[in-house]
Amino acid sequence: MVDFLITGGSGFVGANLARVFGRENRVAVTYFRKPVPNDITSIQLDICDEQAVTAVLHSLKPKTVIHAAGNKDVKYCEENPGEAARTNSMGTRNVARACHQSGSKMVYISTDLVFDCERGGYRESDIPRPTLVYGETKLAGERWTLVECSDAVICRTAGIYGKNSPLLRWLAGELLGGRPVEAFTDVVNTPTYVDNLAEMIEVALKKNLRGVLHVVGGQRVNRFQFFQSYARVFGLSELFVRPAVAGERRARMLLRPDSSLSNDTTASLLGVSFNSVQEGMERLLRAGGV
Repeated sequence: MVDFLITGGSGFVGANLARVFGRENRVAVTYFRKPVPNDITSIQLDICDEQAVTAVLHSLKPKTVIHAAGNKDVKYCEENPGEAARTNSMGTRNVARACHQSGSKMVYISTDLVFDCERGGYRESDIPRPTLVYGETKLAGERWTLVECSDAVICRTAGIYGKNSPLLRWLAGELLGGRPVEAFTDVVNTPTYVDNLAEMIEVALKKNLRGVLHVVGGQRVNRFQFFQSYARVFGLSELFVRPAVAGERRARMLLRPDSSLSNDTTASLLGVSFNSVQEGMERLLRAGGV
């Protein structure tokens, strides 16, 4: 028996959640193709294989399953909608069904892209209207989760950053190399420090919450402001972060104008604070950076 089983443990989000929860709990992770390079118990698993998912949960008997696995490549999902649905929708159904059968508490990591992302400030009670295949398949995953496992927690989150963040590693390389970085002022979201995400999940579990939560950072910013904050906290030149307008390029790049989420309702339920971008970056710096 383990305390936590985290699917997608070889990915950025899953690996970080395993790191945080592994400090004081018995944790196991699953991976699809890329093995997990640490000493945590890891199991190869295709979440699209319902029998395999059921067998893993039956074997490990986890108290909690954090479902972070899925296809997060927005462009790939747009070009391969069938495969995206199979992984993000039906794969999630398989996990939720197995959680119900095994009596495990399920936490599903969902996304801000379940909304149309035109105006921002979306509340937990707002009706989702995804415009991208990725968002459609993640929303289907939310619905399957509630059908199959009614006491599950759905954590919509966004712009996750932290240790080994691919985006911040790229940004650091550009700034250290003295190369200008084009940062869009018309692409807005609510960035979330991954350790803070884990903390919010932990509180939700302790309070035995269920249903949809907006577990995001406490600040709505555009890409330019986010990059500036990283440069400032890590002592890199902000002069190389250049404000730019994406405009018509947004659609081609599959970027949305404003996907920011309101977390007012979730904050009242959890009774704790959410990190601003400045706070998240400072925590990341103290943790050794990306």
